Amino acid sequence: MRFSISIIIPIYNVEKYILLCLQSVANQTKTDGIECILVDDCGTDNSVALAKMFIDDYTGNIKFSLISHKKNGGLSSARNTGIENASGEYLYFLDSDDEISPNCMEIMWRLVSMYGKVDMVQGSFFETGREYKTPSRYRFPKMTNDRKLIKSFLLTFAGDIIGAQSRLIRKDILIRHHLFFKEGIIHEDNYWTFFLAKYIKSMAFCPVRTYHHRCNLNSITVNVNVPKETLAYKTIITDLSANIDPLLPGRQKELILDTLLTALSEHFYENDQEKDILIKTFENQNTSVERMLLNLYFGIRNKFIKTKILHLLKRIYKLKD
Repeated sequence: MRFSISIIIPIYNVEKYILLCLQSVANQTKTDGIECILVDDCGTDNSVALAKMFIDDYTGNIKFSLISHKKNGGLSSARNTGIENASGEYLYFLDSDDEISPNCMEIMWRLVSMYGKVDMVQGSFFETGREYKTPSRYRFPKMTNDRKLIKSFLLTFAGDIIGAQSRLIRKDILIRHHLFFKEGIIHEDNYWTFFLAKYIKSMAFCPVRTYHHRCNLNSITVNVNVPKETLAYKTIITDLSANIDPLLPGRQKELILDTLLTALSEHFYENDQEKDILIKTFENQNTSVERMLLNLYFGIRNKFIKTKILHLLKRIYKLKD
């Protein structure tokens, strides 16, 4: 059967929230043409058992299915399994400790229909009941084909939360350009969005907050694991530096530089040799003038002068765009 939307939900140790998440899907005002793929990533609690009971008891129009991994692969692996098994024209990523509002699918699909099968619909988040009633903080047209505007929006993470969630994305774009999630690292959404930004040519914007992001204290996003952070930052800096393209190169460089500076300030590198390699990896993608400024920045200790150099460098990046 062909579906309009495939909602992909990875499941891993979320027994406290999984039923709330699944019920939010079942409560959708739009239920026709929707499938919901749950991916069991081999957790150690009762999440999957609860999900199975929910599926067995569900009698509505949405097609729920459960795919089980043989071993834990992480969030990226679970999402990739969902992508590979999805039948929907559009994909929607929902984390299993989050929820969506009852009108989420209806509103976002209406934008797809209204603007003629856009590549992506960007949604909006909320974290509290009070925030739910406020306008989105996004500043974006209702729909645009301006690739520079779209790419700039995605590269600056100009939204409430950085994430792959709350987006309807054409599956064929992900498949055609092999836009799967990088496995084995955290901050996979940052990595993935950088590459996604290269291929989105049309985007609609949903100003209504429809995605409820829950601050889960057990989530990896609120628990710092230095070895995982170190690997993630190394991978992101290395791979993004090697894939700067001609559309908004300055914005891409600024994003990578900000990532590099975070890695250095938080000591997310194994030793001084790796630190130097990370710096050199990025420097090699810059012009001679940009490299000179970077060498000055990293060679000077005076904070005031460093700030001025960094400001000048970012101005030069912006001029390139």
